Amino acid sequence: AAAAAAPRRQRAGRAVKPEEEPIAIVGMACRFPGAPDLASFRRMLENGTDAVTDGRPDKGPWAGVTGDPDADNPLYRMGGFVEGIDRFDNSFFGISPIEARMMDPQQRMLLETTWEALEDAGIDPEGLRHSRTGVYVGVGTSEYREVIAASGQDDMYLGTTPSVAAGRIAFLLGLEGPAMPVDMACASSLAAVHQASVALRRGEVDMALAGGTKVTLSLPLVRFHRSLGMLSPTGQCNAFDASADGFVRGEGCGVLALKRLSQAEADGDRIWGVVAGSAINQNGASAGLSVPNGPAQERVMEDALAQAGIDPADVDYLEAHGTGTALGDSIELRALASVYGQGREAERPLLVGSVKTNIGHGEWAGGMASIMKAVLAMNTGVIPAHLHFHEPSPDLDWARMPLRITAERTGWPTTDGRRPLSAVNAFGLSGTNAHVVLAGYAPCADGRPAGAPRRVEAALHAPFDGITLPEETPAERPVRVLPLSARTPSALRELAGRHLASLEGEGGEPSQELLADMAWTAGAGRSHLEHRAGLVFRNAAELRAGLRALAEAAEADAGARPPASTRAAFVYTGGVDAWAGAAAGLYETETVFRAALDRCDEVFRQERGEPLLDAALGRGGAVAGGDGAVERAAVYALQAALTALWQSVGVRPSVVLGEGTGELAAGLAAGVFSLEDGLRLAAALSGPDAALPRVELNAPAVTLISGATGRAVRAEEAADNGHWRKLAGGPVDFRAGVAALADAGADLVVVIGPGEGAASAAAGLWPERGDAGRPAF
Repeated sequence: AAAAAAPRRQRAGRAVKPEEEPIAIVGMACRFPGAPDLASFRRMLENGTDAVTDGRPDKGPWAGVTGDPDADNPLYRMGGFVEGIDRFDNSFFGISPIEARMMDPQQRMLLETTWEALEDAGIDPEGLRHSRTGVYVGVGTSEYREVIAASGQDDMYLGTTPSVAAGRIAFLLGLEGPAMPVDMACASSLAAVHQASVALRRGEVDMALAGGTKVTLSLPLVRFHRSLGMLSPTGQCNAFDASADGFVRGEGCGVLALKRLSQAEADGDRIWGVVAGSAINQNGASAGLSVPNGPAQERVMEDALAQAGIDPADVDYLEAHGTGTALGDSIELRALASVYGQGREAERPLLVGSVKTNIGHGEWAGGMASIMKAVLAMNTGVIPAHLHFHEPSPDLDWARMPLRITAERTGWPTTDGRRPLSAVNAFGLSGTNAHVVLAGYAPCADGRPAGAPRRVEAALHAPFDGITLPEETPAERPVRVLPLSARTPSALRELAGRHLASLEGEGGEPSQELLADMAWTAGAGRSHLEHRAGLVFRNAAELRAGLRALAEAAEADAGARPPASTRAAFVYTGGVDAWAGAAAGLYETETVFRAALDRCDEVFRQERGEPLLDAALGRGGAVAGGDGAVERAAVYALQAALTALWQSVGVRPSVVLGEGTGELAAGLAAGVFSLEDGLRLAAALSGPDAALPRVELNAPAVTLISGATGRAVRAEEAADNGHWRKLAGGPVDFRAGVAALADAGADLVVVIGPGEGAASAAAGLWPERGDAGRPAF
């Protein structure tokens, strides 16, 4: 009680600047006991499940390891175990079977969970190559080494050393930020989040992956913990209860994808929550190396709160370390009361719980489970029950403690309009203390974070300078496509089944917004692997039918493995009349297309004093009213807008071919001139003697093939106005142009024009080159 009333300590050392930016959690993934993924982890917590089992729940080769179901001593059998740690899809990550067998399951789970965290964030893992992405992993000594030694094999150093656990992620994804193992025993996960947050705030990295991993396999380590009196003979973590008699070992893996909050908002990311502040420190000369130090814990809490700029009385819930040891629980709760009791109203105590009562003590991975529990609770508005709390510990004066254990499912306290606030505490065997302060980010009732701009629109980036994306979202697309892909046909069927289960688990008709986000994320936020399927749909019923058919498809029909396309060709047609009304639907539904056309209309009004949109969209029944300048400008604007739309979703040409005035749009795609200058040229091209405006002309950045000559345009030609004058009414050698595309190695042809005539013509003129094959059109 005296400690609770003491004045709050002033922070020592440098003052934390209030403008230091919060860190957004944009992706989460995990594997914990009884929970192979984040959704099942949430359900397990909501159901109040105790996932600790007497022996491992699966049938792996467990002889002589922790969790061996045939062990005589129950202390060696009891634990929180992750099912299937002996299974690993090595081919997915390009790892040989021999190397995979010698890899610690900690590394295997890290790879799988990292990939899933990036997908949860809507980030294509393969798109991060060469990026300044850092990896910070709580990981300690490998217990798998004992398994390798017991099998009579030599230890493979790369498969079991902690530094490689972080480095392997960077290697496989091509990341070029720091890759750091963080070994601070039970505080490792929170320390990893702290290190990642510091690196992001300092600008050392642009994105960070923070995680923790642990697999319990060593019987000698169990004996060590038992000798120190740390293990519960009852096989439960009875944290804060009078029956607390130690912890039960657990295992698992969790990974967070982190960005600076401003960047996450600019990218349109779904934001799970915010790391508002974090801190780590050391016990120093305490009562013993492994004995918790209350004053040191108080200081680390105060440091994290000071960095966050948050009053401790405003924090609603705290996920405690809560291992279930009488000494550790008592010291931790007194420290919490001392710091978080300051200014707190008696009717609003700090709510406290510990996920260790559900899954055991995950040690190096334990902090990840704690963070995810707190974040999920902030989003759902419900704090899961803290298990095994029946009689409060007699070591504490509970009547005077400004906190309450959440022994039952508890609604999140009313926050009077402010965001929900929580914190996570941890301390390690080596004396490290770590604390993280979390803030909610606009949670919604169904547990799906909201408030960020929709990824469907906000993640688009205008591909040309001068285009400003509109703030208002266009009308809903009437038809969408869900692209799915996997390494194998069976995995593709399983993926379709998971999407189907997700839809059917929505509990009612999914919203159009949800369907839109699913389609967008699958296209722009996933890696596109060898075996693919595309499901076109208008509503949830059509999507369900397509997913069901794919999930139940025979092996031979479960998605094609298309030839790799590495050189796309854009072909721009030169016709005018066929465009009438062809693009009106795109203008209403596609943000980038609309923005490009609006910019062209703005420039045309400035140059000619008249609008261009009516002509471009066929309003009034025609592309234009007979004015050649308007017709040419309208066609150019439409082709430029289509180019912008393709490029906004990542499809960019390696070679371009223009037919007639379509060569202007080809020049734009090749980077010869700007969107605006191309429009000015199109409006002025009245004939071979036309006076063209002065515009900046550059050498083509990609191969530009002229439809007039059927050969590549040289840099000096592109910079000569005379070349562009010849386009007005000049001859077209389309056959030669198509042959030049073939010579350039094009293996995908995208025709930028109305109808299918040009595509059919190009396919018909494509030269036969023996084994070279034909491109897709």
